[in-house]
Amino acid sequence: MGHVKSVTDDPLGGEGRGQRVWLLPEEVLYLIERGTLDARWPPVDCDEQGLEMSLQGAYAMFIGEEQALTLERYAVYAALKRTGYTVLRAPSFDGPGPAPGSWCYPPPEIKTAKQEGMFSTSALWKLLYRPRAQEGNRHHAIGPVVQPGLYRDYDTIYRRLSLINFHDPTARAQPEEPETPSTDPNFRITYHVWKPGSTTFKKSNPGTPDFRIAVINARETTAPTLEQLSTMMDTAPWDPPKREGKMYAELKHGYKNIILAIVDQGITSYLRVADAAFGLDKVYERRTQAGGKRGGRGGGRGGRGRGRGRSR
Repeated sequence: MGHVKSVTDDPLGGEGRGQRVWLLPEEVLYLIERGTLDARWPPVDCDEQGLEMSLQGAYAMFIGEEQALTLERYAVYAALKRTGYTVLRAPSFDGPGPAPGSWCYPPPEIKTAKQEGMFSTSALWKLLYRPRAQEGNRHHAIGPVVQPGLYRDYDTIYRRLSLINFHDPTARAQPEEPETPSTDPNFRITYHVWKPGSTTFKKSNPGTPDFRIAVINARETTAPTLEQLSTMMDTAPWDPPKREGKMYAELKHGYKNIILAIVDQGITSYLRVADAAFGLDKVYERRTQAGGKRGGRGGGRGGRGRGRGRSR
């Protein structure tokens, strides 16, 4: 907590005093609440140490206005710190933040020479097979979506039912000239949060946070629009889900995700917003794992079960 500035970078000067530890307003308030820090008002005379600052005075002193430490932001900060999380300010805490870089977009696909050769070799086969594939997936303007005929599997039928274009996060490309994000001041990433006992966090090099939280005052803002969520999501780094076969966990994580900390008169509710792609996850292509036994409890061939049979 806090950061040390060298004697040359200290804005207050005083080379004889050595280095100082500088604290942010939320850090000062949190330490005063815990009773581990004694804050004092500026002394009237040089010989006095200053009057001790009460907790009420500290709230009045360090709680600011918009784009500063608000009461809602401090409530979220203090609640996370009490439960053991490591919380740091995000670059967009008091402004739009830096322009999104390459880390906010999907990486370009890099093909090896072998893959390039395979692609060029199979180009002729694709050209020969394409007319037939297009004929099978063609949607007629009149008549049923799935034309009567012989179908060998369900996948072909479901592909014909795919009529509506879906959102594809992997198709986004990085712009040539990065622009400053035009995010709404009420919907910006406020804190970077690491889990308790994180082994990857270092004060000199924090690394990638586990969560990105945007604090929202429910009494002053309405439900976010799609544009507000999209511009805020553009500032989050690219973080695709791990393909572990858990469909709902992958959709919940998305390719980007931000946690909204909605504060309503002191009550905080956390809501995850993710840039998911439901159309990329073909549910009908998922197959159940093999290994189950046929039949009933005993695993036999099935049948009507054990009965008395017919009497003659």
